[in-house]
Amino acid sequence: MRAGELVAARLSGEITIAKVLEVEASRVRILLRQKKEARIPAERIVLATGIIVSHDDDVDRFKAEAEALTGSVDVEELWEVVRDESTALTLEDLAELSWGQGAEASQRVALLLQLDRETLYFVNEKGVYTPRSESAVEEIKTRREREARNAHDATALVDALTEGQLPPEMTPHQQILLRDVRGFAVHGDNYTRGPAVKSLLNGVHRATGDMQRLAFDLLVDAGVFSPDEPLELEREGIPEEFPEAAITEARAVDGTLALADENRVDLTSEPTVTIDDAGTEDRDDALSLDVDGAGVYRVGIHITDAGTLISPGSALDVEADRRMATLYLPERKVPMLPSEVSTSKGSLQEGQPRIALSLLVRFDDARQVLDWKVTPSVVRSDAALTYEEADLAISDTGHSWHTTLAPLEEIASALRARREQAGALTLERSEMNISVDEDGRPDVRVIPRSTPSRQMVTEFMILCNSLMAEFCRDRKLPAAYRSQKSPDLSELGSDLPPGVELGNGALRWYSIIRRLTPAEIGTSPAPHGGLGVQVYIQATSPLRRYPDLVMQRQISRYLNTGEPLYTTDEVSSVAQRADVQLRGLARIEEDRRRYWFLKYLKLGIQDGGLSDVFAATVLENQPNRSANLDLVDYPFRVRASLPNSILPGDVIALRLHSVDLWLRRGQFVHAPDDAPGD
Repeated sequence: MRAGELVAARLSGEITIAKVLEVEASRVRILLRQKKEARIPAERIVLATGIIVSHDDDVDRFKAEAEALTGSVDVEELWEVVRDESTALTLEDLAELSWGQGAEASQRVALLLQLDRETLYFVNEKGVYTPRSESAVEEIKTRREREARNAHDATALVDALTEGQLPPEMTPHQQILLRDVRGFAVHGDNYTRGPAVKSLLNGVHRATGDMQRLAFDLLVDAGVFSPDEPLELEREGIPEEFPEAAITEARAVDGTLALADENRVDLTSEPTVTIDDAGTEDRDDALSLDVDGAGVYRVGIHITDAGTLISPGSALDVEADRRMATLYLPERKVPMLPSEVSTSKGSLQEGQPRIALSLLVRFDDARQVLDWKVTPSVVRSDAALTYEEADLAISDTGHSWHTTLAPLEEIASALRARREQAGALTLERSEMNISVDEDGRPDVRVIPRSTPSRQMVTEFMILCNSLMAEFCRDRKLPAAYRSQKSPDLSELGSDLPPGVELGNGALRWYSIIRRLTPAEIGTSPAPHGGLGVQVYIQATSPLRRYPDLVMQRQISRYLNTGEPLYTTDEVSSVAQRADVQLRGLARIEEDRRRYWFLKYLKLGIQDGGLSDVFAATVLENQPNRSANLDLVDYPFRVRASLPNSILPGDVIALRLHSVDLWLRRGQFVHAPDDAPGD
């Protein structure tokens, strides 16, 4: 090999014709085409032709000549001649078979090019060609045909998706590809086959650079997903259907024998009421009131005895443990237990006797606790009231439930006052109740948490959980205690700019929340400073939260046998798993509420039912950062760029510029010249 010689070199996996410019010790400088050079390792030279050329144009002429001859090379015919020999052959051997003795350089190069392009029949190892066996050739042909079909199927699927539909009859390969597109739309880059899906969709014309979003949009247009698909459920592996074994057990649940248990106190004669949001079906708590002639009030806090209905280790129990809690979304509910239990046999339905675990607390006329006890019971709800109906009963002296609920509300107020004296924080931020109709349109109601009936129910649930915690603590019964350090509010507001006052609104609430430490879970009793109680467990929602079900079983077993059902390690295991899972469920609920609220704003503004200008309270406004604000009319946090002159606590106008439902983001801008409702 010398300067000026035409050679065949391997570049980027292909054979190309080049002219040698300079031969070095281990590398060769070559001319690929006019003014295009490369410096490559010597081993990349596959064939030296022996032809010396003086003009650069000779490279292209020789290449064209060799390319023209490739049509005369039949690699399959060569293979058929030598396949039975299984002998390794050189390029010269094959050139002689193909062209006869004295094959010209252009013919040898043409043969080289064809052998390089058609690898079906020969195995090339360092310039030595070994014919494949007939079975190996057939296997490769079959694979290539399959790959060609799959490529055709992939193109057809992408074309159909681009047109907003699916192929009329999906092939097995298209079904696999659709599954992968779906998985990528849900999980994004966390999906194992994500790179393959990106490659599949790479040629699709798109208005977004977000490939995951593109996959989702294509599937929405094709009807695979709804525009409001709750991807969070699949992303987190939340099951919506119950296994058959759990459904079978739920249908077989029968509390009849337990109703007749002589160890249960019959409380069915006491006026008892459930109070819940409108539409609630899983009613797991009720209140009752009994007054004796000495002015002593006995309050009954009754929790449905789901622990007795659901046996530990059963299919129902295993499924409840796996789900850990009921998931409440604006568009649907994903229950912890099948409806046969959660909304029927385990629910404290009006007029139906039900087994319960009851906390009976006696108060004197000063609303001080005289004594209390926990007991298995049988109760019957006389009425299922909404919070609005309960509020009316409390205020209306002529209401049939006034004589029950008004004293209960007075007792609850006294309990609340004592907790506040003990350091409890009362942060009753309004909540949004978001519902979605059959047409996928959201409706938003702002619900104040400070109504008499809501405060009353909250107070008695706190009382129940704290006294049941005392029950466990005093008997050394393994329990999952929730505790929280009391926040230091002595310098509350000290970090605000001069002249800014906290007030009693959103800014104060935000400032306090920032000083709260997260509640902790443990098996050792400790105070819950945020609630102002010495000990606290959660046992009042056994139809909705698995840890509550476990604690209810623990207490019930002790009442019946004097022994615990669960060890400390078992209680701790459930509590720690629940802490992680419940946080995850809370994130899903918050994400879906955010999605539907933003859609509510978007549709409302489009339809003209809502103004695009909103009043907002500034919570933080630090230099070089987006300000943090709370909408005045909705308990919803937003961010916007504001002038540095605007201070925390200021109420300003924001205009909703745009909504991106995929990112769950509303872009708000400062609107100093506007006012809400303009």
